Formats: sequence, structure tokens, C-alpha cells
Amino acid sequence: MKVSNVLTSIALAVALSTSVSAETIDLNLGHTGAPNHHYQTISLQFAEAVKERTDGRINIKVFPADQLGKQLEAVEGTMLGTQDIFLVSDTVLSNWIPDMGILNLPFLFSSLDDVHEVLEGPVGDKLEAKMEGSGALVIGWWMGGLRNITNNKQPITKPEDLKGVKIRVPEGNVFVETFKAMGANPVVISFGELYSALQLGTADAQENPPAHILTKKFYEVQAYTTKTAHIYLGSPLIMNQAKLESIPEADRKILLDTATEMAGVHLKMVNDLEKGQWEELAKLGNKINDVDTAPFKAATAPVIEKFKGTLDASIIEEIQSTLSK
Repeated sequence: MKVSNVLTSIALAVALSTSVSAETIDLNLGHTGAPNHHYQTISLQFAEAVKERTDGRINIKVFPADQLGKQLEAVEGTMLGTQDIFLVSDTVLSNWIPDMGILNLPFLFSSLDDVHEVLEGPVGDKLEAKMEGSGALVIGWWMGGLRNITNNKQPITKPEDLKGVKIRVPEGNVFVETFKAMGANPVVISFGELYSALQLGTADAQENPPAHILTKKFYEVQAYTTKTAHIYLGSPLIMNQAKLESIPEADRKILLDTATEMAGVHLKMVNDLEKGQWEELAKLGNKINDVDTAPFKAATAPVIEKFKGTLDASIIEEIQSTLSK
């Protein structure tokens, strides 16, 4: 083959490669859930739908179990642009955007349907606006869960049973203050280190939705679970703003619309899963008890009033007003 023909072939190959890469966008999506957690299921459904709806122009690869970094690192990376998309907990996000902690106020929500109603309305828009200037955007309010207390000492039947108990809490001031109000000794430990902390006795107790108790096998090191449903911890899907804005407008709209649509899909998924998860935990030997939540609500009511002084009180009151109708 003549040199000129070789050069022509190389130039053509480069041009074709450039054309394909310009049309195909690869994105990484990370989350903290185990590979068998519903975070993985909804993330894969999202990735599949986006790929199909963009005719393969956007490919999203999903990384579970903190493979792209622990939540604090991953949020910072998403804001800086070293990470594309992350399904974060709102309490971790509150370290940068304090008002995200509003969603974690004790007994603010009584069901996941309440959460969905609030976040798909004006409150969700107002919280999304709080992200301005951070380098990242909330592109979907996906579902977390209402949290329940586990421990390895005794059934929890009243707030006084928590007195002096070392309970692991995630990175968020609302959690710390909530458990102080109930007399516990809250200890901040990252989610990825929680199992070993319980195993080693660094913490006596923890609190999470049933999906995490089951998929992370906390029942192996925690004998008792009390269904307090005391705090909602949600999962906003955040994306680096510059990366999002670099996507052609038509495909960007598909990605955003799909992320919003998945919020409703995720709500149904989590609601459908939870009954079976409680049953499975019981079969595995976890001792589960229901509880009168009134004394817990009374003990933590001052926490909401306290945070009205440091968080956006108008949003807190709008949530309370919306759910009281």
C-alpha cells in the first residue's frame, strides 16, 4: 500500500473514531448500597432507560458499594467534576448544603408517599435551588427510607431505653441532635465502616431502613430491631453541572426527564419491597418489635424547633403545612 494511501486510511480511521466518540457519552454513577440493594436496581433501570431513549448515545455505568469512594469524597468529586453522577444521602449532602438536613428532621414524615409528595412539589424545587453555585445539581429525588433502631442489648420500647447507648449515626447534625434528645450517645461513623464498628463494639446500635439492615447483614451483629421510623433519609441523585451542560440539549432533556420519572418508580419499588424485607429479617432470627412512637416524638420535638433557628424555617413549615392537610 502506498504511503499516501496509508495516511488516508489513518486519517479516515481517526475521523470515524472522533465521530463516534463525539456522539457517545460515557458516564459513571456511584452509590453506597450493596449490589443487591434497591439502589443498584433503580440505578441500572435508569441507565438502561437512558441508553435506550438516546439510542445508545449516553452510556451510564453503575458502581455500587462505595466503589467510586465514600459518600463525602464522592459528593465533593461530583461538585468538582471528577465524578459524574452520585446517589447520595441527603444528610451527607447537608455538609455542603445545610438545608438538605431539613428532610432528616425527626418524625417529619410518616410515610414514603408523604416524602414523594413533598419533594415532587415546590419544596423539592426550593431545595434544588439551594445547590446553586456548588458545582452539582439534584437531577432526581430518589427514595431512601424511614429508619429504625437496631441494637445488640435489648428491645427498645421507650426513649429511656436509649440512655447512654452508643448509637452510630451518619454525617449530619440533625441525627446527632435527635439522638442526644433521646439520651443516647451518638457516634458518627461512615456507612462503609458500620458493620465492623458494630462487630467490634465501637457502637452498640445503629439505625437504618430494612433494606440496609438486610443487605448489609447488620442482623448478624444486631439482635434487636425496633420499628421507630423516626427519621427519613433520602437519596437525591446529583450530577456535576458542567458535565450535564456539556450534553447536547435533546439528550440532556432525556436524561433529566428519566431521572425524574425514576423517582416514582423507586417509590413503588421500595414500598413493595419493605414488607418482604421485614419478614426475611424475622426469619433470619432478628427480634423485631413495634413501638408506640408518641414518647419518641415528644422527646425529639424540640429538635425541630431548634433547627428552625439554623435551617430554612419557611421550608420546614411548608412541609408541615403540606402534610397536615
